Amino acid sequence: MQKNKIIACEVFKEELLKGLEISLETCIFLPQELHRTPDLLKVELQKQIDLLDQQGDLDCIYLGYGLCGNGVVGLKSSQSKIIIPKSEDCISVLLGLRHASKCHVNRTTSYFLSAGWIAYGSDGWKEYQRCLELFDHETAYWCIKEMIKYYETFILINNGMASYLNDQVYVQKMSKFFGLNYEEVEGSLDWLASMFKDVNSDTKILVEPGISIQSNMFTCGD
Repeated sequence: MQKNKIIACEVFKEELLKGLEISLETCIFLPQELHRTPDLLKVELQKQIDLLDQQGDLDCIYLGYGLCGNGVVGLKSSQSKIIIPKSEDCISVLLGLRHASKCHVNRTTSYFLSAGWIAYGSDGWKEYQRCLELFDHETAYWCIKEMIKYYETFILINNGMASYLNDQVYVQKMSKFFGLNYEEVEGSLDWLASMFKDVNSDTKILVEPGISIQSNMFTCGD
């Protein structure tokens, strides 16, 4: 019987544990905030891979990440295969396989949020609350409006998680507070689930032991 382990960004925590019913013991979740510094993300991911390599009994390490600002480039396992979605980022994976023909989703004017992103990540409202610890309302509000000034719409990805109704209220209130549009889009767990299926797929990357992940492996679609 194969032994596998998953190292994933915590934005996938709800989808992996509740949506795909994967056991917590199989997963290692890392803070979403590591995305802010891809170099630190790479260091922490390699550290976790090395720790798993020391066990010496894993067949495969699954990474719940995309290219993520090159934060996964250079990662390798000396003992196990690595499988990672062939995606530039987590949002595309949360949207599902119908977006797999494109490397990324255009987010020039759209700010996407999901159950895991709301639970564990950062967003405009949380940043506003942090600013309030330092400034008055007007200054804090101005700071966040500057941060999100290129966005027109908050979009909630609905992947059928139990928190959906609460997430809906949260994003709607945030949209109204900052004067942005609110939309919803139906996501899918199929891209995430495809990582664990023993079939060849152009939506995931398989890296053999001793081989490092390269950015050109993520080239896909038009």
